Amino acid sequence: MRELTTLAKYPFLHDTRHYIKENGPSVDELLHDLPYERARIIGIERLDNAFKNRDVGERSLANESDCIMEILSYPLARMVAVCIGDSYFKKRYALGEAYHVYKQLLNEPTSFLLAVAQEFNVSVQHNPEKNTIKIFFKDYLRNAPTRYREWKMVNRGIGGGFLTISHKDLARILLESLRERINEELLTRECDKSVYDTFSSDIQRFQTMLAMQKKKIEAAPVGKVSIEKLPPCMKNILSAIQSGENVPHMGRFSLVAFLSSLRLSTNEVLKLFSSAPDYQEDKTRYQVEHITGASSSTEYKCPGCEKMRTYGICPVDKMDDVCKKVRHPLSFYSNKWKQEKQKP
Repeated sequence: MRELTTLAKYPFLHDTRHYIKENGPSVDELLHDLPYERARIIGIERLDNAFKNRDVGERSLANESDCIMEILSYPLARMVAVCIGDSYFKKRYALGEAYHVYKQLLNEPTSFLLAVAQEFNVSVQHNPEKNTIKIFFKDYLRNAPTRYREWKMVNRGIGGGFLTISHKDLARILLESLRERINEELLTRECDKSVYDTFSSDIQRFQTMLAMQKKKIEAAPVGKVSIEKLPPCMKNILSAIQSGENVPHMGRFSLVAFLSSLRLSTNEVLKLFSSAPDYQEDKTRYQVEHITGASSSTEYKCPGCEKMRTYGICPVDKMDDVCKKVRHPLSFYSNKWKQEKQKP
């Protein structure tokens, strides 16, 4: 069993779950008993921080009580997130937990990251003498943010099915793996009535915050672009980026090319990407300027609907009547504006 401080810093570990099972209170005690009031407060704090700051936040782990309250706040936060009942919020919370862990992992020895990778079924090899870390290519492709040039497989040494990565790279890959795990787990859970009753005021507060934010996002234009008139494919990509998801390269490329065609500036486009967990302005600016032709001789065009479907980034289930009549996302946007002008 690992030290209590380690369990508190990494509440998703099997050892932490085992500790709660062996030593923790029942769900009813956790929800109602006075000794766990602090854990309940921290659980809500995790959600607030994740929603507002993309990080569940740092708290003191100076003593045993601190560690226990931190450990117990994790399942509480997850239960409340489920009861809020919003997929965007769940994704935002999952990102907040994962990004916080990522910052902690950067300061851990490689041996600890290898143990975490094993829990996530990520196949990694480490040579202490040469200080090299290698990851199996399938695990790399599943978790690496390949939208960035340095993460492209062609820029990595590969042999025997394994790619060479750094300690920081492995931490970033584990971030994505944890984010995906938490998000999938939250999406499969159902709200417990006792959880809702205990946290009803906080749940309603979060739901109100979400409604206000969504209304603000839908009403406010991106630069000179009206979000409510975007085609479903672009709305999906934009929503995923704003949730901090690891959007495929083709999705980001299509969105940048689409917005560039509508004459958005580079800075306006960059604002959309700034919520990504590993956002770096200089690298993102380089990619945006390359796509838009600002730093290259070619201005790339947004793919048409057929290519969007081929790339798997056309949400067929969300197609409306306008979608079914056009062959290009820009035509959809243009038609929506025409409909707006025709309204009495």
